[in-house]
Amino acid sequence: MFHPLPLFIGLRYAYSKKSDSFGRFVSWLSMIGIMLGSFGLIIIMSVMNGFENEMQKNILQYIPQAQVTGENNRISSQINPQSILPNLPQVQHVVPLVTSDVILQSAKSLSLSTMIGVDPNLFDPISDRIYWGELSSLKSGEYNIILGRNLADLLNVQVGDNIRLLVPEVGQITPVGRIPSQRIFTVSGIFSANRDIEQSVVYLNIDDAAKLMRYPQNTITSWRLYLDNPLNIESLVTTTLPDGLHFNDWREKRGELFQAIKMEKNVMGLLISLIVIVAAFNIITSLSLLVMEKQNEIAILKTQGLTRGKIMLIFIIQGASSGIIGTLLGCSIGWVIAYNLSDIMSILGLTFSGIRLPSDVDTVQVITIFVALLMLSIISTLYPAYRAANTQPAEALRYE
Repeated sequence: MFHPLPLFIGLRYAYSKKSDSFGRFVSWLSMIGIMLGSFGLIIIMSVMNGFENEMQKNILQYIPQAQVTGENNRISSQINPQSILPNLPQVQHVVPLVTSDVILQSAKSLSLSTMIGVDPNLFDPISDRIYWGELSSLKSGEYNIILGRNLADLLNVQVGDNIRLLVPEVGQITPVGRIPSQRIFTVSGIFSANRDIEQSVVYLNIDDAAKLMRYPQNTITSWRLYLDNPLNIESLVTTTLPDGLHFNDWREKRGELFQAIKMEKNVMGLLISLIVIVAAFNIITSLSLLVMEKQNEIAILKTQGLTRGKIMLIFIIQGASSGIIGTLLGCSIGWVIAYNLSDIMSILGLTFSGIRLPSDVDTVQVITIFVALLMLSIISTLYPAYRAANTQPAEALRYE
């Protein structure tokens, strides 16, 4: 019959009422520390994942995520058609694009923005966000434009009003100096997506945008790529392109924002991890005290035939049990709360104006935290258990 003697003895040392009260107290502190650490890590990581996803949906969904372009940031759609692009990973759609920074001038105000020249017959995520007008109103040669709600309020214009569009980087020399390329456009639609995007981009027909940029016929700024996961841009930009072509991506204009979020996520994770590290030191301390207290019992167990490996296993089980229990409790509670965080915050009245707190639980991340804490709990017991296994019975029982 199978008798796991090290397991029985290890658990008896850990939870017997006759064991040292101080050592038991330190073990409980270790379990609570690891539970709070695993709980905090899952909650913090889930919230930061939620913020990243919200920023990705509200910002990266509407700006060019990645572009394939040529020299001087322009490309001929005849010489380098879409078919010349290799089979790029994680790419959902490829559409032609004409884009540039522009100045918008109305009768009462002036603002800066980014022009996005699109083909209204092709896919564009902004079409679902237009609440006044339609994307199909951007017909070639009619010089219509679609603005964000904030930009329309800033310029004090509505659908049907005219605004002047100027491209500072493109101009012509006249007797009075260099004049930027410009054109009067009619507001044909207004969209609402995100306060930042509503002011930072405007949409017009790709042919009208090319004329404003003074491009030769069949010339565009780039091929615009829509990605499955724009945050995983590194795997795309390392792809080899045909000669004369290169990648531009969202990091040129939005990289600092997402880098700040990533850094904050790492710092918060590090700070919470300090709780777990302190708890691991508590395991080492409590187990070392137990080994010193149990010197005589260890010697007796050795004289009765227990091997060094089984002695080590006894104290590994005794020390790791608090870490394993704390990890199981912390990860379980953290997982449940992270999935229902917004509802819990609403019940407690901690939300502001009904705004939901984004939370995205990454199963791989939770499993990684769980396994890492289990390994840390076991590793913390190795040195005290090794000392226990090296106890010499003759030395320990000399004065008994």
